[in-house]
Amino acid sequence: MPIFFRMVVVFMLLFLVGTATFYIDLFPKKRICKIIAIAAIVLVNVGTGYFMVNGLSETDGFFYRLCMFLATICFIINIYGAVFYLVSLLIRFVCWIIKKRDSKVSTFLKGKCYRLCVLGFTVLLGIAGYISMSIVNVYDYEVYTDKLQSGKEYSFAVITDLHLSTGVYANRVDDLFEKINDTGCDAVLFVGDIADNKTSKAAYEALKEALPNNKAPLGAFYVDGNHDDSGKENMRDLMRICGVRVLSDEKFELTPEITLYGRNDPRSFRGGKLVIPQDLSEEKFNLIMTHQPVNLADFAAAGGDLSVSGHTHGEQFPLMYPIIAASNDAVMGHSEIDGMDVIVSRGVGGWGLHFSLPSPKEIALVHVIGK
Repeated sequence: MPIFFRMVVVFMLLFLVGTATFYIDLFPKKRICKIIAIAAIVLVNVGTGYFMVNGLSETDGFFYRLCMFLATICFIINIYGAVFYLVSLLIRFVCWIIKKRDSKVSTFLKGKCYRLCVLGFTVLLGIAGYISMSIVNVYDYEVYTDKLQSGKEYSFAVITDLHLSTGVYANRVDDLFEKINDTGCDAVLFVGDIADNKTSKAAYEALKEALPNNKAPLGAFYVDGNHDDSGKENMRDLMRICGVRVLSDEKFELTPEITLYGRNDPRSFRGGKLVIPQDLSEEKFNLIMTHQPVNLADFAAAGGDLSVSGHTHGEQFPLMYPIIAASNDAVMGHSEIDGMDVIVSRGVGGWGLHFSLPSPKEIALVHVIGK
């Protein structure tokens, strides 16, 4: 098991301690009841952590989706139950400092009612996030440039972070690609993490059937993400077989005015290295495809006009924005770095669990328009 996945399991176990401490008072006070409760909490959360990392089967049918739903609810109860527990301890500590430890607030935070409120809230949060992950909408972004004739426009559908069998189930692949075709885009840009280690055979087959139906007149293009090579199939080979052009630290003259540059995902555990293009024409509009939105200032300095990426999932889980922002040049939406437009899609799926809140899921439809 890769070290990152082991860290996820350890992370879950640490929060488990807080959650068990927080919820244990909801059970009868008999010692045997407490022991059974703690054992149940441990088993459920260990199972949830394992499911997040490995999944369960070769298909993502009804039983798999039911397990995904239950694992999602358990994860949210665990993580955010622990957060509420820490907040209550902090407030109670403040009450103790100001000598109001018997205040109504402190008493409420120590009681079962508060724990039941938190339990109910986290269950509803888990359900809302599960539903939110299944709703994918088209979001439009406009980029203006003087490298195109005034009024001329090209549109690009940026597709990223499907994480098939987690973010997008096999039975929803056709609907997703129909929605992509309905955008009427000129080209489809797949910017990584189409699959991961939990992607089922059924999901791969659904992808193979959907990709050749692409209706974009300028074709479809792909760069790899940090999870694609952990799946059961070679995503680069799959894309090539299905008519998608794979860009691997190379450029492609899309039109007389536009050059695509596809960047390999620079991951040390795969031996990936950051390669900055040295031959981008200043006269053409240079569109950079990269999974992770990092080192973007280097691409701007090399002549990039627009960078499209994913990886961050927006803010897939509540309170995660500061952590994501600390390790990426941009988190989501449209921004600018050293004169280069940057668009980071929140993706159509996410990693680990079928959950996304507060960030909605999106097909980023990018309009490049001549001034």
